[in-house]
This record gives sequence, C-alpha cells and structure tokens, in this order.
Amino acid sequence: MDGPTMHAFRSSSLPNPIQQSRASPFNTPCWRDSGFIASEGPLTPPLSPGHSDDEDSGIIVDTEPRYSGHSHGHPDIPMHARKSQPLLPEAMSRRGSRAPDTESAMAVDTGDLTDRPAARHLEDERPRTHRGSLKLTDFEVKGTIGTGTFGRVLLVRLRSSSLPSSQNIFAMKVLRKTDIVRLRQVEHVNAERYILSRVQHPFIVDLFATFQDSLNIYMLLSYVPGGELFTHLRRAQRFTADVTRFYLATIILALKYLHSFNIIYRDLKPENLLLDSRGYLRLTDFGFAKIVDDRTWTLCGTPEYLAPEIIQSDGHGKAADWWACGILCYEMMVGYPPFFDETPYGIYEKILNGKIHWPRNMDRLSKDLIKAFLHPDRSQRLGNLIGGSQDVLDHPWFRGVDWDALERREIRAPIIPQVASVDDTRHFSRLPLPLADEIPGLIREEQPPALQQQFDPISYQFMEF
Repeated sequence: MDGPTMHAFRSSSLPNPIQQSRASPFNTPCWRDSGFIASEGPLTPPLSPGHSDDEDSGIIVDTEPRYSGHSHGHPDIPMHARKSQPLLPEAMSRRGSRAPDTESAMAVDTGDLTDRPAARHLEDERPRTHRGSLKLTDFEVKGTIGTGTFGRVLLVRLRSSSLPSSQNIFAMKVLRKTDIVRLRQVEHVNAERYILSRVQHPFIVDLFATFQDSLNIYMLLSYVPGGELFTHLRRAQRFTADVTRFYLATIILALKYLHSFNIIYRDLKPENLLLDSRGYLRLTDFGFAKIVDDRTWTLCGTPEYLAPEIIQSDGHGKAADWWACGILCYEMMVGYPPFFDETPYGIYEKILNGKIHWPRNMDRLSKDLIKAFLHPDRSQRLGNLIGGSQDVLDHPWFRGVDWDALERREIRAPIIPQVASVDDTRHFSRLPLPLADEIPGLIREEQPPALQQQFDPISYQFMEF
C-alpha cells in the first residue's frame, strides 16, 4: 500500500464558525489553524477558524488533511499550507436537516453506554489557578515557540522568585481579544480556562494563572520542553508495539480521568501530545474539550481522527475519544493513519467505508486492539462497553502494564528528549519576538482604565481572566 505524503503544515481542528454563544461554561475553545502556523515546533499554538464576516456561513471542519498523495513508503515532510474546507456533503449525513452546531441533552442514545452520570463533578473541584500579587510585568519574555492566526505562545521566565530556577519557566499563551470576539470564540476560550483550571493529572498540561491587558488575554501554562510526539514519530517513521504501548497507556489514563468528569477531549492526535523532560506525554490544547452528560452534535475535529458518528451527525460522546485512540495506535505503529486521502471528503468516505489496510508485520493482538477501538458501531466499541475504560485497561494487549506505577511516573520512558536546561527550546522553531505594542501588559504596567472604559464590551466578556 502506498504511504501518504505528509505536509509540513498539519491539519488543524476547526469548529463551526457560526456557533451560537451559550450560557453553559462548558463549550470549549478552538484556536488553531495550521495553515497559519509559522512554527514546526511542538507546542501547538493558538489557532482560529479561517472565517471572516463576509464569508458564507458554512461549517468549517478542518483544513486540508494531514496526509495526502500517493508517494511510496512512509510519509516524508514538506509542502504546502492548507485552506479551510466546508461542511460535509449532506449525502454523508443521516441528519442533514439538523443544524450541525446544535447541542442537545434531550435525546437518550443507547449507543453511548458510558454517557452516564459523572463519577465526579468539575464544579466541585477547587480551581488551581492562582495569581495573588502576580502581574504580567513579573514575567520576562524569552522567546516565541508558536504562533497562529490570532495568538502566539511565548516562553517566559518569572523575574524574581523564591522558586528554584527549574520552576520559574513557563509557556504563556497570548490571544488577541478582538479576534476572539470577531471569530465568536469567547465561550470556547472561557471554557478552556474553566476546564484546565480544575483538572489536575500527571499527563495533562497545567494551567497556573490567567491575565488580561488592553489587547490580549494570557494563560500561564507549564512549559513542556520535549516537543510534540508528532515530531518524534516522524523522525522514527514508526514505533514498535512496546513503545506504542507506553504512549497509548498514558493517553488512556488521561482520558479515563477526563471521562470521570464527563469531559470529552475530541482532538487526540500526535500534534497535541507533548513530551516532558522525562519522556512522559502531556495532553495539551483543550480547544474542543467539553463536558457532555449525554451527546453533543458540534462538528469538530481533525479529519483523519473523526469517528463515524461525528461525520454522520448522529451525536457523539466519549466513544469518539476511544475511536481516536484506535487511529492514534495505528498511526504510531504504521507511520500514518488508517484513513487518508487528498481531501477531507475522501477521508470521510473511507472512514464510513471502514476498510483498513493491515501491514503484514502487525501482530494479532495489536490488530485486535485497533479493531476494537475502530468498531463502527459505538455500542460495540472498546471503552464504550458496560465496563467503560476498565475494559481498555484489561485488554490482553496491555497485559503486563503496571498502571499504578505508570501513573506515578515510575517507568522509564522509551524516548528521553535531549534537554540541556529548563528553558531549552531546541525542539521548537526559532521565531521572532512579538513587537512591544502587541503584548503591552508584558512590557509595562498599564494604568487602570478610565471609568467609561471599565465597561468596555470586549473586556467585559473575559471577566474571569
């Protein structure tokens, strides 16, 4: 089978640009658009839908596929930026009459057996963000490690701190407020803050504090220096079953934790998995994460990783994350995803057709695991059965995994990134620093706004920052 050609600009995950604002704080952000990323660096930067006010109000699922073409062998690296693609053709959807951005909690779906009352509730978790007397001017900008359409990710250092030097380096996500409002991503960005401020797991990136100035909102995140799993996979071309098992097991523990709050992640892919200095994965970019007690109909995700029920607008829940685990497992072991094509439409057709090419050297247990994740009937899909995530942990492919030791990070990782210091950026592209007037709050302390400006309608929408 011909391997796909991989593009340097990877496909992004874009939401419905006309999605209506909702009162719930649980609609989460979408801020990537790989066609605009100037970085090949690992920290997936803030992105946005390719949408303007004068465009047709079609739904944008994603940019062009991450893989396309028919080159022989394994994916190589090169090539062109993508343009946004519109909504799936109606013929692909059994719910063509439904507004694709409609959310519903009324229908009962017997196909999502794990969409049951949450084991715990996120609102009961204490927010872990803390600012105290911290100000934006307390941070020194060391570099730019990612950039997108309406934001960037900076490497920053806390200037004066009693903390050890190993604990005063952070990633600062910077998002332009006017662009967030124009692109109708206010609820998404606020919800990303809400979720990340309350979850805490060794395999999920940490959010420490948030700020805003006259232009931007800022999220202070843990700096994960080892780069994207995507980068390491491209370098290796493919992983062995043992290496794949290590990474997939950490992802499964992170998903099990998120699902216990009825949070679905919805954007699993190698680009959103960062390696820390010890080689453990950290799940990042919660642009599509959402609390869903039953089902949601928002059409979003990366084409190669979309579950059939998302494509068909049947409503989806946690089962979509388990489908993505199967895609990721295959991609790690083979070097490219099981469904790829020149266009998103071609990818969707292949996903719905369900035909998978199995390399001759793939062992029976690995194939069995991937098949179980990629069951087109979600009521039969591994992870979505009556045993939930425990069925995944108990699968024979994971026999011998010490799940408790793994969660305690006591197992040596298969890839230890070369990192010389806590602020080492060798796994990121070298990008120019932003201009001072683009990050005013980080350069100088701004004066409090005049009384009439305190009720600025844009800043008012980010009161939690």
